[in-house]
Amino acid sequence: MNHYNEQAWKLYVEERLSPDKISEMELHLYQCDECLTIYMTCLEQMETNLPILEKDTQEYVDAIIARTTGTKRFWYHSTMLHYGIAAAATLILVATGFFHGISQELGAVGSFKPANSINTSSSLQPDKPISDQLLNKTLTWLDTLQNK
Repeated sequence: MNHYNEQAWKLYVEERLSPDKISEMELHLYQCDECLTIYMTCLEQMETNLPILEKDTQEYVDAIIARTTGTKRFWYHSTMLHYGIAAAATLILVATGFFHGISQELGAVGSFKPANSINTSSSLQPDKPISDQLLNKTLTWLDTLQNK
C-alpha cells in the first residue's frame, strides 16, 4: 500500500492538489489507519490557521439573514396548496363515482370458483393469476370509458 507523507496531507487539507489526486487520497483514507492518523494531526495543526468564528458569528448570522429575508417562497411551493389539490381531486373522483365504478368492474374478480378436483381436464390447465385478471378487468373498463 502506498502511504502519503505529512506534507502531502497538509496540501490535501489546504486543497492545493488536483481533483484526481484528492479523490485518490480520499480513497486511501478509507483503507489506511496510519494515514488517517497523519491526516487528523494535519487538521489539528491547520486549526490555528483557520478563522475563529466566535468573533465573526454575529456578522455571519446577519449576512445569512440579509440574504434569506429578501427571498420569498413561490406560491406553488406551499404544502397547503398541495394538500388542497389532493383533497379536491379526491372529492371530484368520489363525487363522479369513479371509485364506485372501479369497485363494480373489479368486484367479479373477488368471486373465484374453487378448482374441481373431480374434473381432471380443468385441473391440468393453470389458473390465470389474479394480477392478470385485474389487469384485464381494468383494461375492459377503460375501453368502455374510451368508447363513450
